[in-house]
Amino acid sequence: MTTTFNSDKSYREFRSETLRELQSLQKLWRKQDLSFSVEQQKRYDQLTAFRRQQVRNFYTDDQVWIGPSKAGQPLDEKEEA
Repeated sequence: MTTTFNSDKSYREFRSETLRELQSLQKLWRKQDLSFSVEQQKRYDQLTAFRRQQVRNFYTDDQVWIGPSKAGQPLDEKEEA
């Protein structure tokens, strides 16, 4: 099995732009006493649905690590003689 990385720059920018817009809407939500206008709520719902679809695609395309964490464990480096 080979994992391919989508190197299309516009695709990556679109994904990151989705996250940036979600974050800006969340900041607005806080500033507006925890409420959205009707238009803002529609946009937020669209973006969250789109983001959930993106994450679902990551799982179906095997682009998510599922397994034990190896953080803090020493690397297995074999010395070549």
